[in-house]
Amino acid sequence: MTVQKRICAAFCDGLSVQEIPLGYAIKTPFTWLHGEPLVVFGERYNGMVRMRDAGDTLALLEDVAGDLTVGTKLDAMRQLAHEHGLTFDEEDSLFLSDWTDEANLGDATIRFMSFLNRIQDMSLLSREKVSSVFREELVEAIKERFSEDYHVGVRESVSKDHKEYTADVIIRDAQMQAAIYAATSEVNVLEALLTEQVFGREHEFRTVPVVVFENFMHSKVSAKTRRRAMNSAKLQTADWSGGRDDVIDKLSQIMQG
Repeated sequence: MTVQKRICAAFCDGLSVQEIPLGYAIKTPFTWLHGEPLVVFGERYNGMVRMRDAGDTLALLEDVAGDLTVGTKLDAMRQLAHEHGLTFDEEDSLFLSDWTDEANLGDATIRFMSFLNRIQDMSLLSREKVSSVFREELVEAIKERFSEDYHVGVRESVSKDHKEYTADVIIRDAQMQAAIYAATSEVNVLEALLTEQVFGREHEFRTVPVVVFENFMHSKVSAKTRRRAMNSAKLQTADWSGGRDDVIDKLSQIMQG
């Protein structure tokens, strides 16, 4: 078997087509968001076909990436759709291709798959960029307030004996330290909870883990994990959306306490 045939076989192993009343449901070899298969639809009418999504694409993307229908995000989404020969029906929340002969279904499907892969990458990168900006703002605010009176370390180990435990920011004096985690992901909050368990007793410093949410009520961290953080005995939480000064003042109280 040639390399081309092996690649084609691998691609087709993940591809299936099912006839439905609308036309065709096409499961692609690609993954969508949290690992589920990417499915697209071919709407059929009088020997013609057009590609479309299920109508929930934008809503699902915004669950992980925030509002995509404002400012430069909206312009980028429209440009990407235009490059793939698609339009967005705002009334029905559908991404649609033009009608074409059913014989062209293969080419139309590939273009539509390409669009959905591109737009999900764009949305995830957008959310990551926002998260990075929040983390940078938090770090800079801490440096500005505490650098003169305390040691401030970025992505530093919580303990010299346990290099595997790191925080986004460490504020430390001779007696204690605050290990601060920006809640940009589920993992960061879970790391803070683990730090509380591992360093809850005295080590070389008294350690107070602190989770700072960009917006507690609209965080992508699950409600279950947020409740665990809020109900934790020694872990402290703060909400950046409630005011930068309030967060910094809370950190100051922790270091003085």
